Amino acid sequence: MNLLLAVLEHKSVILFKNTVTYDLLIALITGVLSCLIFFGILRVFKPKIRTCNVICKNVVTDKLGNKTNRYCIKFYNKSFSDIENVSVDLFLMEDYFHGTAKNYKYKKLNLAQPEFKYLTGRINRNKEIYDNCVQMVILEDLEKIWNGSREWLHLQIDSTHSKSGRRKVKIQLYKDPNNTIKLGKFDSGENFNIIKN
Repeated sequence: MNLLLAVLEHKSVILFKNTVTYDLLIALITGVLSCLIFFGILRVFKPKIRTCNVICKNVVTDKLGNKTNRYCIKFYNKSFSDIENVSVDLFLMEDYFHGTAKNYKYKKLNLAQPEFKYLTGRINRNKEIYDNCVQMVILEDLEKIWNGSREWLHLQIDSTHSKSGRRKVKIQLYKDPNNTIKLGKFDSGENFNIIKN
């Protein structure tokens, strides 16, 4: 009796394998696995940018003896591959109430070089000059325009991965000028150490 049931089950499995339903089920499973692998690869091959949560302030003296404050932000490409079409935007944001709702207004701040075509990845970087790191100068006197009561800085770094073509926007918020602006210069390399003047 058990042998007869086993033979019937074996024949039903063979008959099921020869049906359209079986073919559709195999195609569905294969398609789902392919999508999962594809999205897993895309998750790995995306721009990875690290940003510093402080802004360095350096006092610069020109030839006439005039002193000006120069502010600098730092970020670097943590991806193994290069990234392309890098654009950097820095906004001074402020919230205010209009009626019963909260609204926002912003001012775009000037940067020394807000766009560049190419930033080296960790594999191709030059370990002597660390050309995967960027120190960008802010062409505004931050402490005059940013009081921190209802304002904050909003940094956006938009870039595209050179291998996958995947785009990502990295966002960094700076809330309090007293804790954000530090006197000194950024050290070179893949770190956010600050060298005192």
